Amino acid sequence: MVEQLKAELEDFEKQLIVLILESAILTAMNIYPAIGKLGGAGALVPITGFANSVAAPAVEFGVEGQIFGVGVRIFSIAGPVILYGIFSSWIFGIIYLIFKILPF
Repeated sequence: MVEQLKAELEDFEKQLIVLILESAILTAMNIYPAIGKLGGAGALVPITGFANSVAAPAVEFGVEGQIFGVGVRIFSIAGPVILYGIFSSWIFGIIYLIFKILPF
């Protein structure tokens, strides 16, 4: 039973990696926007939409060079999501720790 769950989890991880790579490659080839128009919100599932939001500025500003183009602009859209995600998980972790330590 446990081995079957581990195998299913490994398969799920592989599928996520493939989805992320596909959306980054399709963004680089300028195909992802067409898929987004065709599929509507269905193409903006969180994992592929996030990969697209990271890859799109890298492709757009790649002509400005690796440092000032890609390096500076790659997280222009996804950066706030990463920042607030990490910050909120830190705050919720502290709240959880306080409630776990204090007896209620």
